[in-house]
Amino acid sequence: MVTSELPRKRLPSKPSEEHLRKEAKRLARERHMRLAEAQRAVALAYGEKNWAALMRLLKSLAAAASPAVENAAPPSALCDAAKRGDADEVKLLLARGEPASGPGGVPSPLWYACASEAPAATRLALARMLLDAGASPRVGAAANVTALHIAARRGPLALVEMLIRAGALGWYGDSAGKLPLDYACDGEAPDREEIVMLLDRPVIRDPLFRRAVNAIHSGDLRALTTLLDVHPNLLRDRPPEPDCYGQDYFRDPKLFWFVANNPTLMNTMPANIAEIARAMIERGVERADLEYTLELVMSSALAREQGHQIPLMRLLIEAGASPAAHSIVIALAYRETEPIAALVERGHPLSAPIAAALGRGDRLAPLLAAASPEDRQIAFAMAVINAQVESARICLDAGADPNAWMPIHTHCVALHSATENDDAEMLKLLIGRGAHPDTRDKLFNSTALGWAVHNKRLNSEKYLRSLG
Repeated sequence: MVTSELPRKRLPSKPSEEHLRKEAKRLARERHMRLAEAQRAVALAYGEKNWAALMRLLKSLAAAASPAVENAAPPSALCDAAKRGDADEVKLLLARGEPASGPGGVPSPLWYACASEAPAATRLALARMLLDAGASPRVGAAANVTALHIAARRGPLALVEMLIRAGALGWYGDSAGKLPLDYACDGEAPDREEIVMLLDRPVIRDPLFRRAVNAIHSGDLRALTTLLDVHPNLLRDRPPEPDCYGQDYFRDPKLFWFVANNPTLMNTMPANIAEIARAMIERGVERADLEYTLELVMSSALAREQGHQIPLMRLLIEAGASPAAHSIVIALAYRETEPIAALVERGHPLSAPIAAALGRGDRLAPLLAAASPEDRQIAFAMAVINAQVESARICLDAGADPNAWMPIHTHCVALHSATENDDAEMLKLLIGRGAHPDTRDKLFNSTALGWAVHNKRLNSEKYLRSLG
């Protein structure tokens, strides 16, 4: 396997494909490598997995750059006024009833306000007016670049905070997968470092806590135990994140939660992660943290892929954690069926949601008959998410509502989830049982067909278009 020995680099604000090709050719000559190997080494040095990914990144950055989009003719009078930084005209047009939001795929007035060459104070005022008038901070422009991407690149910090408070999604990538954080790192805002710190979640400003997290990530057991023995409060502390963030599952995290790597903060988990977790447990991890970390481990795809999920689960359960019904549903909602199957094999009771997700149709019907209406709906959701068509059919026969909002991933309905799986067979079942194809999700205001087009789910798109 080719690996890069080059130091980690950051792309300039206006990267050149020609310059990168020359860099790869020079490396190939100097190290007597094949050109393809040198290109991959260069890509790895810039944080991309291969040369193709690096080229996609350049195209994404080009799509977000001013010559491609910001200088294009605005699609409406409101966009034009926002681009020019004319706050009076924006106010007048909004008063006349001009819509504050536009369709996805083209820049919105809010997008142009963030991209405007107007002073920072004016851009802040424009964004505030538009948000108060109902503008969505989640609508993307060309290459799925959102207002938050642009604000992260250009600043100021207050504008980034404003968009996050309004519901902008820091985890939403552009068409090349680049996050607002990546735009901030490559940006030229006067307060770039503050923006990077804000977007690099979880935000940890306590240096001791950061050292402890770094020790977990690097597998440095000695450094971690030394810190914990001198500062035992680190296992109880919960350093607060900036108040612009809403409550989410990793807000203000406890130190022990980091062993689960959920969210993914380590591309490769240390081989001794179970030993690290054990050392922390021996120093007094609270029961609630054991329980919550078990939930995080069971829904951690990377922990499973790298062989740490089951050992960590076993350790946590031996330490007193119990897999709660809610935690099991969370894991199944992220298609993590292996750890739940392992629990069932070890004697955990089979519930309707578990049977539905695992495709245990022979057991599902009697379990549904004894289940509450809420559990029947959860079982239906787990069947759809995990592409178990027969389980979904049994749940619908038992009275599940195909148009109800999902109990997990509550921003969408079953049609959206089936589309995400590119599961045309499931879509046919749902439509046949009365699912409404015009239902729009709560995050992006998009139908299931919109999801299929955006995510390039070709089978789903073909079927949904056939409905007319």
